This record gives sequence, C-alpha cells and structure tokens, in this order.
Amino acid sequence: MKARKLIAALFAALVVLVLVATGVLGVLYGQARAQEQARTSALDAARLYAQKMYAWNPETISDNITFMMTHLTGQAKKEYEENVVTHRIAESVKQQQIVATVTDQGSGVIENTRTTARVLLFINQSASRATTEDIQVTPARIVYGMERRGDTWLVNDAQMIDDETLREAVEGPGEGDSGPRQSIPVSPPAGSSGPAAESAPPAEQIPAG
Repeated sequence: MKARKLIAALFAALVVLVLVATGVLGVLYGQARAQEQARTSALDAARLYAQKMYAWNPETISDNITFMMTHLTGQAKKEYEENVVTHRIAESVKQQQIVATVTDQGSGVIENTRTTARVLLFINQSASRATTEDIQVTPARIVYGMERRGDTWLVNDAQMIDDETLREAVEGPGEGDSGPRQSIPVSPPAGSSGPAAESAPPAEQIPAG
C-alpha cells in the first residue's frame, strides 16, 4: 500500500515538473520569437528611415523631413533638425531640382532586444541636379540606435562610421578605444559645401548614361 502511495506521489510530482518545464519552455519560446520579430521590424524600419532621410526630390523632400521629425528622438532629432535648417535642404532641393536616391548595399541588426536595436546600414546615395548630367555617388556606413515605443521604432542615435568605428560597432570597443563617433547629419545637396559635405566620404562622379 505504501509503495503504491509512493509511486502515485512520484507520478504526481513528475506531472507537475513536466507542466512547469512546458510552461518555462513556452515562455522562453515566446520571448525568443518576440525578439526575432523585433529584430525584423527594426531592420525594416531602419531601411525605410534611410530612404526618407537621404533620398528625396523636389516633390517629396518636405514630406520626408516631416516624416523623419516624427520618427527621431533625443540627440538624433536635434542634430537632424539643425542640419536641415543649416543647409537649407528643402529649399536647395526644390530650387536646384535635385534628385537623390539611396541604394541599400547590405544592412543588418548588430544587436537587439524587444524594445531596442542597433542597425548597421551600407548605402549609396546617388544625386543629380537639373544643371548637370553628372551623377554624384556618395557611399556611407551608418549605425542607427533605435528604441521601440508601442509599435513604432524611433531613431535616437545616428552615426557615420569609418573602418575603426565599424569594428567597434560589430565587436565592441577594444582596450584604449575612446574616440568619439561621428554624427551623421542630413546629407547636403550634391556639390554644396558645409560641415556635412566635408565629413562625407569622397564622391565618385559617374557620367549619366
């Protein structure tokens, strides 16, 4: 009789353990799935924001600026607004009939949680204007720091990176690495001068075919 009771107790305990383990695995799976979904949505958002921030024409520039102002926060929003005003981006694009397109050369998420992400984007910005047939191609490597509010990803940090900061972004800072990253402002119109133009990688002139 005692043996039967012991077996029954052990069986009941085993059932409880199985149920607990199943619940824990379910929670872990749900968390992993949510994080993977956040990873995908953050990358999609970052690609869209790169298009809105660096691709424009006289018809879309004002709407793009308005869109980005609602999807930036913190220091990134402040720097973006300052550069839009300083370089008179909207006015220059409309007056000079500038058309800029962005090609994604390969982008990915460096790290993320369900509410934060760091996304690395390799892009080429191709810009032309009504007064010339040349196309100015400017490559850039950008890291977006992002935070999720509700269902929307906001950019709270935007950095233009070189080879050293690319290594730091992917591997983390090494011993003695303390140099500041370079903020990436809105690219000024092709051929314009100013701090943003000076900080951009050398442009390649490609005759229009």
